[in-house]
Amino acid sequence: MSRGCLPRALTGVLLVSCVALVAACGSATPGTFHPGGSLAPGNTSPPSTTNADGLTWPPFGSNVHIIMPSWLPAAASEVPAVITAKDFLLAFLYAEYEGNRDQRWTGYVSGSVLTGLRSTLDTPDITTQSFNGTVRFSHMRAFADPTLKGDIDVSECFDDSHSDNTSLTTGKVIPDHTPADQHYYLNTDVLAQNHGWHVVSVYPVVYYPRAEECGP
Repeated sequence: MSRGCLPRALTGVLLVSCVALVAACGSATPGTFHPGGSLAPGNTSPPSTTNADGLTWPPFGSNVHIIMPSWLPAAASEVPAVITAKDFLLAFLYAEYEGNRDQRWTGYVSGSVLTGLRSTLDTPDITTQSFNGTVRFSHMRAFADPTLKGDIDVSECFDDSHSDNTSLTTGKVIPDHTPADQHYYLNTDVLAQNHGWHVVSVYPVVYYPRAEECGP
């Protein structure tokens, strides 16, 4: 995965109950590979589902396994922000899985960060690729943002060391030349309350071994 604000972009782009995601089939055009759970360009993407964990899970294919923590903060006032952060991580990761053909992640974002994240996704290493395998989030926590009063920071470790990037054209695995340590990093999203919680900023990721807790 590419490295950035999350998964491959969360690139990393974006834990500790395992959730196998539901596969859905789509109409494929000749000569173009479509990851399990996706539809061909121009068709409506399958809807998300709300699971027993209360999270909104996009329709990843059966070739992907996401591990998301069941942890929620003790402070009830922080719970909605953390759930929003988890939903955003899942939706942004799904946009990467779909080669930036799915926009449901934008419903969790507001402000200038929206433009930056769009640019992150609109690059060839995202638009021409998908991925398979296991992506793990872990060590999630929430805390008051140190500079923005009333905002809540939600951080988590990201690990895509057990996933492979694949070509959207052929479905074949793309050789991984990413430095090993960059498969593990700490991501932090800033959430503000404005008609519900939204991601309004993303801090630069911190790679292992600086983010010691995120290592293998």
